[in-house]
Amino acid sequence: MPSFARTATFILAFGQAIVFLALVFALLTYVYYATAGEVSREADEAVVREYRLLAGAYDSGGLRELNQQVVERSAAPGPLYYVLADQSGKVIAGDYDALPRMPVAGEPMHFNFRATVDDGQGPQQHKTRAYFGRLLNGPILLVAHDRDDSRAAASRMTRALTYAAGISVAFSILAGLVAAWLASRRVEKLSETTRKVMAGDLSHRAKVEGWGDEFDLLAQNLNDMLARLQKQDAAARTAGDAIAHDLRTPLARLRQSIEAALQAPPNVESDRDALRAAQDETDSILKTFNAVLQLSRLRSAEQWRMVRLDVAPIVEELADLYEPAAEEAGVVLTKGRASALMVQGDAQLISQVVANLLDNAMKYTPKSGRVHVSCGMRSDGRIEIRVADSGPGVPVEDRERIKERFVRLEEHRTTPGAGLGLSLVAAVAELHRGAFMLEDGLANGRSFGLAAVIVLPALDAQEKRRLW
Repeated sequence: MPSFARTATFILAFGQAIVFLALVFALLTYVYYATAGEVSREADEAVVREYRLLAGAYDSGGLRELNQQVVERSAAPGPLYYVLADQSGKVIAGDYDALPRMPVAGEPMHFNFRATVDDGQGPQQHKTRAYFGRLLNGPILLVAHDRDDSRAAASRMTRALTYAAGISVAFSILAGLVAAWLASRRVEKLSETTRKVMAGDLSHRAKVEGWGDEFDLLAQNLNDMLARLQKQDAAARTAGDAIAHDLRTPLARLRQSIEAALQAPPNVESDRDALRAAQDETDSILKTFNAVLQLSRLRSAEQWRMVRLDVAPIVEELADLYEPAAEEAGVVLTKGRASALMVQGDAQLISQVVANLLDNAMKYTPKSGRVHVSCGMRSDGRIEIRVADSGPGVPVEDRERIKERFVRLEEHRTTPGAGLGLSLVAAVAELHRGAFMLEDGLANGRSFGLAAVIVLPALDAQEKRRLW
């Protein structure tokens, strides 16, 4: 069997054709019997009507009038046949030379028989249904209807419906085959994309036909997933070099301090200074590793306790906590106040990323500079946490790049840090189904500083009213 004949689309189309065929067969059966039944009823009504008309002629004009009526009707063409016989059964007039074998005549009644009819092509046996009875003083009157004509009309109608049904079924099967073939081709293209990806080519993308159907949606989702995988793969390829670059300096300093302490004459104070320096370098290394591990943990939302919480007091508390450090660094730290801003999230993670943004702002803002932290409701209904500074800022073309792991704009990396802080903020925002953006910050002459903005989806008004 061809590959498309084993697809779910073909099986569904074939099953639909079978069901359609069964429905057509049932419809034809119903139409045939309904048509044949209606024709039989009309024929019965016609012979009864003729019988009563002739019986009325007999009542009004006697046997002579009835005989004349039967002769005239027998001579006229039509589907009805007439026989008039005397009391003994001898035929007086009509279409047949003798009465057919029939039940004993009492009350008028129907019966079926076969009659020889000459329709211009020689004598032929036809199925006939008759209505007969004995009239007053004994004559027998029979009015019959040829059923073969009625059955032929019903057969012609059924034959026409059968042809139409056959054509419909054929087109249904053909349409199913074409649909299955087209669907199998598009599925095969998606399968080819996955095979190339499994072979290691993450740059390959599925073709989006532009029909807007489920295959296009699947292809678009697959392409988005591949883009993320490619980005993560590129980050993973450079992570080792970046970690080695960031850890080389503290490890070298650690080794130098230990080597200098071992080569120097024993001295309690100098040895303790060397141990403290080693401890600081070790803390720096552990901080880098902890950041990497936390970024890995952020891939799974199940590891974090997502609850309904108000971010306004979190931001305000952190701003109060950083005021002494800002005063010591000669930086003016201001904060905005907001009412309840309810989100679904993890309080520890939100506190950590806001602290990271405040650390960055304090680190890169010179003395007499300004840092402003605020949170509020955006015009689109989402909640915004903003940390803006009047520092040197970041060029627009580099703002997306520095959110990646281990990316730092300093060539010699003299400022402490591993380039993971903004990556962590972006990962936490994504975990909370939000976004992280870098924009212009506070004006400082010709410079506009930098503003780090976290946007989170807010709980709807109904949920907020229920909570409060």
